[in-house]
Amino acid sequence: MKKRQTVARRYAEAFFALALEQGLLEQVANDLELLRKTLEENRDLTLLVENQRIPAHRKYQVMGKIFAGRVENLTLNFLGVIFAKRREYYLKQIVAEFFQKADRHQGIMEVEIRTAVELSPETARSLETRLARSTGNKLRLKFRVQPELLGGALIRMGDKVIDGSVATKLKRLQQKLSSQGALS
Repeated sequence: MKKRQTVARRYAEAFFALALEQGLLEQVANDLELLRKTLEENRDLTLLVENQRIPAHRKYQVMGKIFAGRVENLTLNFLGVIFAKRREYYLKQIVAEFFQKADRHQGIMEVEIRTAVELSPETARSLETRLARSTGNKLRLKFRVQPELLGGALIRMGDKVIDGSVATKLKRLQQKLSSQGALS
Protein backbone atom coordinates (compact mmCIF):
# COMPACT_ATOMS: atom_id res chain seq x y z
CA MET A 1 0.00 0.00 0.00
CA LYS A 2 2.84 2.39 0.85
CA LYS A 3 4.48 1.95 -2.57
CA ARG A 4 1.15 2.48 -4.31
CA GLN A 5 0.58 5.70 -2.42
CA THR A 6 4.12 6.96 -3.08
CA VAL A 7 3.93 6.23 -6.82
CA ALA A 8 0.49 7.78 -7.07
CA ARG A 9 1.57 10.87 -5.16
CA ARG A 10 4.58 11.44 -7.44
CA TYR A 11 2.51 11.23 -10.61
CA ALA A 12 -0.28 13.36 -9.12
CA GLU A 13 2.16 16.04 -8.00
CA ALA A 14 3.85 16.16 -11.40
CA PHE A 15 0.51 16.36 -13.22
CA PHE A 16 -0.77 19.00 -10.79
CA ALA A 17 2.35 21.12 -11.32
CA LEU A 18 1.97 20.89 -15.10
CA ALA A 19 -1.71 21.80 -15.00
CA LEU A 20 -1.00 24.74 -12.70
CA GLU A 21 1.94 25.91 -14.82
CA GLN A 22 -0.17 25.81 -17.99
CA GLY A 23 -3.15 27.51 -16.36
CA LEU A 24 -5.34 24.45 -16.87
CA LEU A 25 -5.94 23.40 -13.27
CA GLU A 26 -9.72 23.80 -13.36
CA GLN A 27 -10.08 22.10 -16.76
CA VAL A 28 -7.81 19.21 -15.76
CA ALA A 29 -9.72 18.77 -12.49
CA ASN A 30 -12.93 18.57 -14.53
CA ASP A 31 -11.25 16.05 -16.85
CA LEU A 32 -10.20 13.88 -13.93
CA GLU A 33 -13.67 14.06 -12.41
CA LEU A 34 -15.08 12.83 -15.74
CA LEU A 35 -12.46 10.06 -15.80
CA ARG A 36 -13.26 9.06 -12.21
CA LYS A 37 -17.02 8.96 -12.85
CA THR A 38 -16.55 7.03 -16.09
CA LEU A 39 -14.41 4.41 -14.36
CA GLU A 40 -16.87 4.16 -11.44
CA GLU A 41 -19.85 3.73 -13.75
CA ASN A 42 -18.22 1.38 -16.26
CA ARG A 43 -16.89 -1.78 -14.63
CA ASP A 44 -15.74 -3.18 -18.01
CA LEU A 45 -13.56 -0.13 -18.62
CA THR A 46 -12.07 -0.42 -15.13
CA LEU A 47 -11.30 -4.10 -15.73
CA LEU A 48 -9.69 -3.24 -19.08
CA VAL A 49 -7.52 -0.53 -17.54
CA GLU A 50 -6.39 -2.75 -14.66
CA ASN A 51 -5.79 -5.89 -16.76
CA GLN A 52 -2.02 -6.40 -17.00
CA ARG A 53 -2.37 -8.77 -19.98
CA ILE A 54 -3.76 -6.11 -22.29
CA PRO A 55 -1.00 -4.08 -23.96
CA ALA A 56 -0.73 -0.49 -22.77
CA HIS A 57 -1.10 0.98 -26.25
CA ARG A 58 -4.47 -0.79 -26.66
CA LYS A 59 -5.70 0.61 -23.37
CA TYR A 60 -4.59 4.08 -24.39
CA GLN A 61 -6.38 3.70 -27.74
CA VAL A 62 -9.63 2.86 -25.96
CA MET A 63 -9.24 5.75 -23.52
CA GLY A 64 -8.38 8.07 -26.41
CA LYS A 65 -11.56 7.10 -28.26
CA ILE A 66 -13.66 7.66 -25.16
CA PHE A 67 -12.13 10.96 -24.07
CA ALA A 68 -10.82 12.62 -27.28
CA GLY A 69 -12.50 15.99 -27.72
CA ARG A 70 -13.93 15.78 -24.19
CA VAL A 71 -10.76 16.45 -22.19
CA GLU A 72 -7.69 18.65 -22.51
CA ASN A 73 -4.75 17.39 -24.57
CA LEU A 74 -2.66 17.67 -21.41
CA THR A 75 -4.93 15.11 -19.76
CA LEU A 76 -4.77 12.75 -22.74
CA ASN A 77 -0.99 13.08 -22.84
CA PHE A 78 -0.81 12.37 -19.13
CA LEU A 79 -2.90 9.22 -19.61
CA GLY A 80 -0.46 8.27 -22.38
CA VAL A 81 2.44 8.56 -19.94
CA ILE A 82 0.57 6.51 -17.33
CA PHE A 83 -0.02 3.71 -19.83
CA ALA A 84 3.44 3.90 -21.40
CA LYS A 85 5.06 3.59 -17.96
CA ARG A 86 2.65 0.74 -17.06
CA ARG A 87 1.26 2.69 -14.09
CA GLU A 88 -2.43 2.23 -14.95
CA TYR A 89 -2.85 0.11 -11.81
CA TYR A 90 -2.29 3.35 -9.86
CA LEU A 91 -4.70 5.48 -11.90
CA LYS A 92 -7.52 5.72 -9.35
CA GLN A 93 -5.06 6.58 -6.58
CA ILE A 94 -3.32 9.15 -8.81
CA VAL A 95 -6.66 10.85 -9.44
CA ALA A 96 -7.47 10.84 -5.70
CA GLU A 97 -4.03 12.29 -4.86
CA PHE A 98 -4.46 14.97 -7.55
CA PHE A 99 -7.76 16.08 -6.00
CA GLN A 100 -6.23 16.20 -2.52
CA LYS A 101 -3.41 18.38 -3.84
CA ALA A 102 -5.86 20.64 -5.73
CA ASP A 103 -8.06 20.99 -2.64
CA ARG A 104 -5.09 22.00 -0.46
CA HIS A 105 -4.00 24.50 -3.12
CA GLN A 106 -7.47 26.05 -3.22
CA GLY A 107 -7.98 25.99 0.55
CA ILE A 108 -10.76 23.42 0.40
CA MET A 109 -11.24 20.97 3.24
CA GLU A 110 -12.96 17.66 2.59
CA VAL A 111 -15.51 16.76 5.24
CA GLU A 112 -17.22 13.39 5.54
CA ILE A 113 -20.54 13.41 7.35
CA ARG A 114 -22.16 10.13 8.32
CA THR A 115 -25.72 10.11 9.60
CA ALA A 116 -28.24 7.40 10.42
CA VAL A 117 -30.73 8.84 7.93
CA GLU A 118 -30.39 11.06 4.89
CA LEU A 119 -30.33 14.74 5.77
CA SER A 120 -32.80 17.15 4.23
CA PRO A 121 -31.22 19.69 1.85
CA GLU A 122 -31.96 22.48 4.37
CA THR A 123 -30.25 20.61 7.21
CA ALA A 124 -27.26 19.78 5.00
CA ARG A 125 -26.88 23.45 3.98
CA SER A 126 -27.20 24.62 7.59
CA LEU A 127 -24.57 22.09 8.72
CA GLU A 128 -22.24 23.16 5.89
CA THR A 129 -22.63 26.83 6.82
CA ARG A 130 -21.87 26.17 10.50
CA LEU A 131 -18.86 23.95 9.71
CA ALA A 132 -17.46 26.47 7.19
CA ARG A 133 -17.83 29.26 9.75
CA SER A 134 -16.12 27.23 12.48
CA THR A 135 -13.22 26.05 10.29
CA GLY A 136 -12.76 29.19 8.20
CA ASN A 137 -12.32 26.99 5.11
CA LYS A 138 -14.24 26.26 1.96
CA LEU A 139 -15.67 22.78 2.34
CA ARG A 140 -16.37 19.81 0.12
CA LEU A 141 -18.94 17.72 1.92
CA LYS A 142 -19.48 14.02 1.39
CA PHE A 143 -22.59 12.62 3.01
CA ARG A 144 -23.02 8.96 3.80
CA VAL A 145 -25.97 7.21 5.41
CA GLN A 146 -24.91 4.71 8.06
CA PRO A 147 -28.04 3.34 9.83
CA GLU A 148 -26.01 1.64 12.58
CA LEU A 149 -25.27 5.11 14.03
CA LEU A 150 -28.92 5.08 15.20
CA GLY A 151 -29.05 8.88 15.22
CA GLY A 152 -26.83 11.94 15.42
CA ALA A 153 -23.78 12.29 13.19
CA LEU A 154 -20.14 11.37 12.84
CA ILE A 155 -18.10 14.13 11.18
CA ARG A 156 -14.57 13.64 9.87
CA MET A 157 -12.60 16.78 8.92
CA GLY A 158 -9.01 15.96 8.03
CA ASP A 159 -7.51 14.39 11.16
CA LYS A 160 -10.33 15.56 13.42
CA VAL A 161 -13.35 13.34 14.20
CA ILE A 162 -16.48 14.56 15.95
CA ASP A 163 -18.62 11.63 17.01
CA GLY A 164 -22.07 12.73 18.10
CA SER A 165 -23.76 9.49 17.12
CA VAL A 166 -26.36 7.86 19.33
CA ALA A 167 -24.56 4.51 18.94
CA THR A 168 -21.37 5.93 20.46
CA LYS A 169 -23.28 7.65 23.27
CA LEU A 170 -25.02 4.36 24.10
CA LYS A 171 -21.71 2.51 24.03
CA ARG A 172 -20.15 5.04 26.43
CA LEU A 173 -23.15 4.80 28.73
CA GLN A 174 -22.89 1.01 28.71
CA GLN A 175 -19.16 1.19 29.53
CA LYS A 176 -19.81 3.65 32.35
CA LEU A 177 -22.55 1.51 33.84
CA SER A 178 -20.40 -1.62 33.51
CA SER A 179 -17.46 0.03 35.25
CA GLN A 180 -19.76 1.03 38.12
CA GLY A 181 -21.08 -2.53 38.41
CA ALA A 182 -24.61 -1.53 37.45
CA LEU A 183 -24.76 -4.09 34.62
CA SER A 184 -23.28 -7.01 36.56
